[in-house]
Amino acid sequence: MIEKVRDAFRALPDARKQSNARRYEMEDAALSAFAVFFSQSPSFLDSQVRMQKQLGRNNASSLFGVHEIPCDNQIRNLLDPVPPETVYPVLAEIGDALYQQGYLAEFRSINDTLLIALDGTDFFSSEKISCACCSETRLKNDRVLYRHIAVTPVLVAPGQANAIPLPPEFVQPQDGQDKQDCELAASARWLARWGEHYRPWRITYLGDDLYCHQSHCPAGAGATGRLLFTRKLESHATPLRVGRRFRAQRATRPRVQARRVGKKHFTDTYRYAHQVPLRNTDDAVECGQRI
Repeated sequence: MIEKVRDAFRALPDARKQSNARRYEMEDAALSAFAVFFSQSPSFLDSQVRMQKQLGRNNASSLFGVHEIPCDNQIRNLLDPVPPETVYPVLAEIGDALYQQGYLAEFRSINDTLLIALDGTDFFSSEKISCACCSETRLKNDRVLYRHIAVTPVLVAPGQANAIPLPPEFVQPQDGQDKQDCELAASARWLARWGEHYRPWRITYLGDDLYCHQSHCPAGAGATGRLLFTRKLESHATPLRVGRRFRAQRATRPRVQARRVGKKHFTDTYRYAHQVPLRNTDDAVECGQRI
């Protein structure tokens, strides 16, 4: 796995001109950045430089194979021009290796499927700094907030402390489209790109209320056939109305489950309905719903 990472970093495109003095290799810059995230210490590289001066060796070299440690600014200068999708294949390859060698067996959960959680995350925002890849949000004070957002699918499982990251999809302006990109559109692109790749794994996709959307559910179902999206009652009037009618007609049987938390005893009662339309149209996606 470590060699896969190194191979990917060796192949990173170099935006420097041939005439430039090249003291640092792209591989060293990428491995140095990787080491910071791996060690979860922003001062890791600085301490390694001091260790090299004092002892003639450093952990960045012995653990990560860094030949010469660039400074922070040099790392940014070298890596900023590299398109993020350049390293997507190595993320996918690592996940594939874990799956093929049986390391994901303990992640199997609902109906013996693997769970991929879809969610978006902001990793940069500013009212002053922006670029062509930014999303824009108009604030109440009429100022513009520039944001970088990504959909970051991960393999998760109940009782598992670890999560396995999969290739992300960035929310950013798309060629040939005037509308601003959004998390839902980025998720749909991810499913179109990676859905077939992960289909043989037997996947159940997880998502919040944003993903429980008429236009999005068929895309997810086409990729896997199994979706588990939560839904806010106030977001969808039709399922709420149908659920209330089922409950009034006693069309479903309750499931009663006792549980204990410390010295306290609780009784949970559930009602569940199948084939509930997501909206009031003939082509509505049908879903299950707790009522």
